[in-house]
Amino acid sequence: MKEGKKMRKGFSLIELMFVVAIIVILAAVIIPNFTDITDRSKTARVSEDFSSFATALELYRGDWGHFPQAPTKVAVNKEDEVFYKELTGTGTLNKKGSTTITGFPGGIQYVKPDTLDNLVSPYDPNDTYYYLSDSAGHAWILYVKDSRGQYVWRSDSTSALQTSEKEPSFSQQP
Repeated sequence: MKEGKKMRKGFSLIELMFVVAIIVILAAVIIPNFTDITDRSKTARVSEDFSSFATALELYRGDWGHFPQAPTKVAVNKEDEVFYKELTGTGTLNKKGSTTITGFPGGIQYVKPDTLDNLVSPYDPNDTYYYLSDSAGHAWILYVKDSRGQYVWRSDSTSALQTSEKEPSFSQQP
């Protein structure tokens, strides 16, 4: 080794700044994509949950002639609400001792109580899904508020999820 030249140990400031810049650029690309993927997975879960409820509601209508009647919104996971009671077989119409329009005994569990008890919104763990029917029980809407403050909903007349800024009602349906 020649005298006058020192051995360099470590990285120069320019090299460190270059590495930090690359990390910042990668983070700027990855973080929005991760957020988008998370939102899409939550929406997919809502779609699956609503699809399961739609099936249960159609089975209920086939047995009782109409959907559970809730002209004002009800939380689907509250034991004292009509949606919970009717779909778990403890309602005023669907209960032990009653008879369906096809002659089968009541008390039918279209959805297990544990499923509803543990149900929370994927967007906000302090919130849940909501159910609304027309006064005659001929139509229904299921909905939840997403992380952007919009309502994600589905009705008996649509199989695809809809979004709106206002709380869903029957006047909004296509």
